[in-house]
Amino acid sequence: MNLSRETYFALVITVGFLLPVAIPNVGIDYPYFFVTVMVLFAWFMIKWDSVKAITRRSGGGEVVAGLAIIAGDYAFNALRDSSVGIIDLILIFLAAVVAVYGFRSLKQFWVPATYGLVLLAGYQIENITPNYSALQNWLAWVMASSMNMVGVGAQVSGQYVTMSLPNGTPLLLSLEGSCTGLQGILAFGMLSTMALLDVKPRLSRIIPIFAIGFLGAFLINIVRLFVVFLTFEFFGVDAGNAMHVYFGYLIFFAWVLAFWAFAFRYLVPRGVALRPPVTPVPTRPLSANLCFAKKGSVGSPFRMTSPATLQVASSTPPT
Repeated sequence: MNLSRETYFALVITVGFLLPVAIPNVGIDYPYFFVTVMVLFAWFMIKWDSVKAITRRSGGGEVVAGLAIIAGDYAFNALRDSSVGIIDLILIFLAAVVAVYGFRSLKQFWVPATYGLVLLAGYQIENITPNYSALQNWLAWVMASSMNMVGVGAQVSGQYVTMSLPNGTPLLLSLEGSCTGLQGILAFGMLSTMALLDVKPRLSRIIPIFAIGFLGAFLINIVRLFVVFLTFEFFGVDAGNAMHVYFGYLIFFAWVLAFWAFAFRYLVPRGVALRPPVTPVPTRPLSANLCFAKKGSVGSPFRMTSPATLQVASSTPPT
């Protein structure tokens, strides 16, 4: 089977990301894994034609070096009895670039690699960002008001929203500090705006785009909470727990795709293609061309505080 270079590249990344599941004492840090995969998938959807345009090929030594880097990362995690996280995934991604396209092509993939670093920085900023009780109380009021508007009885007291399960059991949901969305603005707002590294827009255009990127992350969090509250009301605790965890991934992925599509359409002038420089194929004798070709877990996010009391935990995919 004759695979295209870009298909081979995608297969190397897929195998490299998934193989740790089968390695004893390694495994995958699933929250980071899903977020990283979604971000790379979104980037490839936008940049697939640019990847297909790359004409550089790795040499035999570069193939060995790339695969050796991946194997070394696995071995390092196995010795430390640790899971593959964001840094490991970035390293595997760059090693796949080396194995398929060679070291000289790394510069054409620095933006998606930077996405992972920015995401990691966003999570670290999230951990040290203070929470504000006034914002927690306001979000609780927004959720209670929204539930009442759609016919669901809800009362609010400070950061607590009282509702009822389908069987009539009272349910107390607490809007914790991590649900305010401030951390989400930093983590995912920074990430979504990183797409702008591919272009050099005017300052008058980049400021509103950055504002939309950060504000959108906050509004998406409100939508997520609204869906989670409705799920608890109509489908019960187990469904609410599952929705709280997995819907966050889904809506984040949708937001990144929508924002990037809008940002590129708004910032890039018509007729300007976003693609990396194409390395020209040298016009040499056939023998020279042949030589060139050879070179060339997620725990439950709710905490039971009483027989009918649950606490909402995180507004962003769990770390």
